[in-house]
Amino acid sequence: MALQRYQVAYKLPGLNVFLSNVQSIQVSIGRQAQLDQVKTSTGNFVLRYPTGYASPIAALVPGTGILISNGITGLKIFEGFISDVTAEYGIPYVSNVGQADYLIVSFEGAFAAAGRMQGDNYAMPADDIVNQVTNCEIETGLQIAYNPLGNTLAATTVSSTWGDWLARVCQSTNARLRENNDQIVINNPFVTTVSSINFSDVANDATNQVYNQINFDSLADNFYTQVTVNTESFGSVTVTKSGATAPFRTYETNTLNASIAQATDFANFLLGTYSTPKLSISSFTCSAESQAVFKLDNVGLGINLIQGTQTNVTFRGTTYVCIIEGVTISATPAGASYTFYVSGADLNAYLRLNDATFGKLDSNRLGY
Repeated sequence: MALQRYQVAYKLPGLNVFLSNVQSIQVSIGRQAQLDQVKTSTGNFVLRYPTGYASPIAALVPGTGILISNGITGLKIFEGFISDVTAEYGIPYVSNVGQADYLIVSFEGAFAAAGRMQGDNYAMPADDIVNQVTNCEIETGLQIAYNPLGNTLAATTVSSTWGDWLARVCQSTNARLRENNDQIVINNPFVTTVSSINFSDVANDATNQVYNQINFDSLADNFYTQVTVNTESFGSVTVTKSGATAPFRTYETNTLNASIAQATDFANFLLGTYSTPKLSISSFTCSAESQAVFKLDNVGLGINLIQGTQTNVTFRGTTYVCIIEGVTISATPAGASYTFYVSGADLNAYLRLNDATFGKLDSNRLGY
């Protein structure tokens, strides 16, 4: 298939200004493993800057909005903000032109702003998550969305950053964090978007994207025989796998659970999910140019909203149901690759009625 054409624009009020001479783009969205702490999307792009010393692009400074898109499909890859700019000036410099001059521009997603906002010891009352998130929006001015779960979280004092508090909300509810333009989205783990495409080591057509590398991993961080859940005000709960002996493989997490009962349910859920070691798909890499019908950009709701998307991955005749946790995209004028990081369906086994994968009695968990 023909090369994809990726483009970078910086944002002015009501206007996207596209840059020329872009040499490479790197974007990392989401996380690699399910128990990794949520984090902002990051990346950078490199462009030749031959006239930049004499005529710099004034808008390329931290805080300016950045849009990365595919000029062929018209789909957005990433939208965020510049976090840092580095100029690498080379030799020679003749007639106001530096042929070896380059600009390296780093960028980040909307969640990064919360990580720089101090909580100033805000007294967050015990309340439904949606109401607590609304309080956070009022205090920070950020746009935050939360798919309602009905969970109540404990009262706490936000003594560090609002990003730390939001990360604990995700930790306490097993939620995923997405970034949609300048909006932070905390995504209900019980809601899964099913991708319209699947991945295969052989099939390469309108509904299957072919991959050229796949990794299976036992992931030591996905196997524990004991779980300790610490709460804000109600002490700690520890549960241990039946028959396990010391020394235990212990997973400890700090939550905003609002009661010992809630913390116990959460601890039992985590133990039930992560107490059996297994080898499973952890990542696979697709070449953009290898696809018969290119659909890597819109695998779910758009590449920057993929966290939590369900897809099938076929390897040597066996099909595995996976949940996408994150993706890394690397692009140059010579080609592009997409590495998807996934967790197995068994690590997301919330019982859902009338669901072919998650609706099997005695195979799925009621949650917490």
